[in-house]
Amino acid sequence: MRKAIITILGTILPPRDGQEKAKYYFSDELQDKFKLKKERYTNMLPLLIDNFQDYGDIQSIYTNLSKQRQITVLEYENLNYNIEQNGLFISENLEDIESNYSYFLNKYNELIEQYDKVIIDVSHGFRHFPILAVVNLILQNIKNPEKIEYIFFAKEKKQFQEYEIIDLKEYLELANLSFMLSTFNQNYTVANNIKFTNPFYQKIAVQLTDFSNHFLANSLKPLIGGTAIENIINNLKKLQKKETVKNFENYIIEIIEHLEDIRQLRHEKSDWERLYQLSKIMSSRGYQLNSITLLFEAVGFYCLEAICSNVKTMDSRKREYQNYIKQKRKPEHIFSTYTMVNDARVITKIKDRFKILNNRQFINSNNLKSGVIYFLNSIDSLDDFKNFIESMEAFRNNLTHGNSSQAIDDVKKSYDNMLNKFEYFCIEKNILNIL
Repeated sequence: MRKAIITILGTILPPRDGQEKAKYYFSDELQDKFKLKKERYTNMLPLLIDNFQDYGDIQSIYTNLSKQRQITVLEYENLNYNIEQNGLFISENLEDIESNYSYFLNKYNELIEQYDKVIIDVSHGFRHFPILAVVNLILQNIKNPEKIEYIFFAKEKKQFQEYEIIDLKEYLELANLSFMLSTFNQNYTVANNIKFTNPFYQKIAVQLTDFSNHFLANSLKPLIGGTAIENIINNLKKLQKKETVKNFENYIIEIIEHLEDIRQLRHEKSDWERLYQLSKIMSSRGYQLNSITLLFEAVGFYCLEAICSNVKTMDSRKREYQNYIKQKRKPEHIFSTYTMVNDARVITKIKDRFKILNNRQFINSNNLKSGVIYFLNSIDSLDDFKNFIESMEAFRNNLTHGNSSQAIDDVKKSYDNMLNKFEYFCIEKNILNIL
């Protein structure tokens, strides 16, 4: 396995006559892993050469000025190390290509890619290159967090005299965590390539990804009826107690609130009301096709509940059919919740009900059919509701099949119009008289 320490050289010179070299020591967290041969060094380069040659290669990123000064330092420290053979040159001249930030980032990435494991040192540097290095490491860490083992930074405790070497890797993980939570908070998605070495962070990432997959596939029963949301909320509350997440605690609070809203939908008394609420949530996150699909399904469940609550023996037929579904009676595409919902919606909207006899229909007996026809014919203004169902179905099909030429703003306006009509017919008017 190839390993390297990659350091950016600074311009600190050896101490003047009568002065001591600075004192260096590892933080409490790093002291369990590393021991220094001595405590005083001119800067981080001789410290790394003296203590980490057994780890792997030591690669330097240098300018002409930092190279010349560190050659002086190495002579003073009596260390044998060839900077040019083990490094990457960056120019101080702004007109040179080697001075460009893009050049630095590309070469920096190439250097990291040569190794299986790396320790990065960003204690010193030229212009903004240490900051760029850290930004680059955030991106690297999202893709492959296990490659970067530590990020050393010599934190000044006493000016020019005392430095504590700390590990910034935890902050890198926190940056990734903040990015993940921010993205999920906006649209319920998690980047596919985001990974953490911290097992607790990784557990949360897996849970949020699982939620996202269910949510965006409209596979909502496992979320509302299962324990997935509860487990996420519990872990987010544990995360919230950590002092290190205070800077982005607002993301955690908002995610918990949103997930709690979804979890509380289990207490809605009907399927159609749950789907209606979920449709609005989807729309608020910008998932217009999902929101329209859920609203269309809400109409079907509304029709089903109305028919079953108003037509004698239909409720017992529904329970019988649900038992068939639980038993996985064949063919499963016929004995399904979709069949019940679709039959109820189609029968409500079409003029010639039950024209084609099909004994495998959900509503399959003459007594049931007569009762349904009588009930629907008794509804005032049913034609307006039927037109609403037809227009919603056409709109959904147009989007589903990729034939829509509507701009996203027009789609949103159309959805809002459909939502208003749904609320009018199903909630305000209760046109089918759900009992």
